Amino acid sequence: MNRHINRNGFTLMEVIVAVAIVAIMAGAIAPAVFRQINDARSRVTTEELMQLENGLVEFYADTGRFPSEAEGLAALVVDPGVTGWAGPYLQSPHGNPTEAVANDSFGNPYTYDLAPTTTPADAASALVASAGANTVLDAGSLGGNWDLTDLQDDLVALASSGPVDRLNTGEAERELQALADACRDYFRENAGFPAALTDMDADYLDRGFGSNAFEDAWHTDYAIYHFAGLPATIRISSFGPDQADDNGSDDDLAVIVSSVPPGRIKTTLEITVAQAALNANPALPLTGAWATDRAALGLSDGFLADGWGATYGINAGARYVYSAGPDGNGATTADNIPTGFGP
Repeated sequence: MNRHINRNGFTLMEVIVAVAIVAIMAGAIAPAVFRQINDARSRVTTEELMQLENGLVEFYADTGRFPSEAEGLAALVVDPGVTGWAGPYLQSPHGNPTEAVANDSFGNPYTYDLAPTTTPADAASALVASAGANTVLDAGSLGGNWDLTDLQDDLVALASSGPVDRLNTGEAERELQALADACRDYFRENAGFPAALTDMDADYLDRGFGSNAFEDAWHTDYAIYHFAGLPATIRISSFGPDQADDNGSDDDLAVIVSSVPPGRIKTTLEITVAQAALNANPALPLTGAWATDRAALGLSDGFLADGWGATYGINAGARYVYSAGPDGNGATTADNIPTGFGP
């Protein structure tokens, strides 16, 4: 008689073997899965860091500075109230835009270091770091030194002001030349430089120069400095990337404007006219006082003073008109106009 046994389950040994096989497979597969997850998170974080770097550079280009550490990376998506801000500089899929700049893909907060100390030195103007998969910053710390030669699993973005500063420098140099030309025109018409750059209106500066004609690309006002003594001379300066007055040195950009060329142009033209009037009246008696003789020659009040604001002189004996020149001293005839002519 055949007996059939119906087995509806597994023996204990079969279960043990199956569990062992699953455990072996899990042990072999799990590390690879974790590596793939971490690699994916690293790729996403690297992309975010690139976006943060670009955002920081754009922020700098628009405002003339990087966000302060107090403002943090949130300044890239929420206006901190700084002049020139044109963000947001990152697009956020989140309802709260600051979430886009808060944490990396590992769930850890980004570290933002302004003007970081680095190895090698001066590697960045601002630094953003992710601690990576191990959640520990290995390359450095906020306020400490960042060893960029040994990042381990840290991920870092380095933002530099250099490219923007080079563009801004070119723009500031062009604007300084425009301001210098305007100051020369102002001097020609007023026999003196403006006390402040804002004393010049649209008659001296081309309207295409912009509404911020007296502000450089770093959003700092251009400065004017009047040197003592004669001939009148000024320095027009941009304080450069550091936005600090270095008295025309360090990273300041400056142009020196002398009153000699504009004053000479006006003076030469007026003396030509005045001398021609004098030559046309050879019998006119002269007093040697230009204010009186000028009126007798029929010349307007515009011929009273030379291009530096000093009254013209007239040599009654030799019958010629002269200017004391840039130094304002008629006795030193080397710079007089005409040269060598004096009292």
